[in-house]
Formats: sequence, C-alpha cells, structure tokens
Amino acid sequence: MPTPLIYREKVYLLHNGGIFACYDLKRGNELSRSRIPHKAFGFSGSPVATNGKIYLSGEDGLVFEMKAGDEPTLLAVHEMGEPLMASPALSEGVMYLRGQRHLFAVGKHK
Repeated sequence: MPTPLIYREKVYLLHNGGIFACYDLKRGNELSRSRIPHKAFGFSGSPVATNGKIYLSGEDGLVFEMKAGDEPTLLAVHEMGEPLMASPALSEGVMYLRGQRHLFAVGKHK
C-alpha cells in the first residue's frame, strides 16, 4: 500500500484504487481529490517528489508525472511496459523503477 508523501508543506495520499488527495500539512484540511486515469490495476508503490513534480508508479506499468501543488495536475504518462509494484527511488537526478523483470534508470546520470 502506498505511504503518504510530505512535500512542500502538503501531504499527498495515493490510495491503492487510484484516488489522489492533497492536504495542507499544518491545517490538515483537504485541498483536492481526484482519480488517476490508470488502466486497470491499482497502486502499490509510494509517491516520490523532486523539482516540483510528483511521480506515481502504477501496477499497470504506467508512471504518472504530476505537477505538485494544492490541485496537482497531470503533466505526462510514461509507459514502462511491465508492472511496477515497488516505490520509485531517486538519486542524483536519476529515478530508479523496479519492474516485474527489469530495473529501469530514467534521467541524466552525472
């Protein structure tokens, strides 16, 4: 099950079924709630954030790139071609995604 993400004074919650909610960290009030347009399966991996963007990896092999904020907006959908069950890892400008058969490294390695 995805764990909450605290990023830039917000708490982001991703439910297994694809509901994505944003809360104010200090007040606790809900700022937005929407459904991620995944294909069929849910989400097991936890969201990660960097550079003003949040990344959600789905069990259907899609990575959703969201703009962080009170009302996160979908910027892009990246198809990895195999199920993603683990949380992405970020290190030195590279996102690592563990798929069912492969380990993907996305980004610019220094």
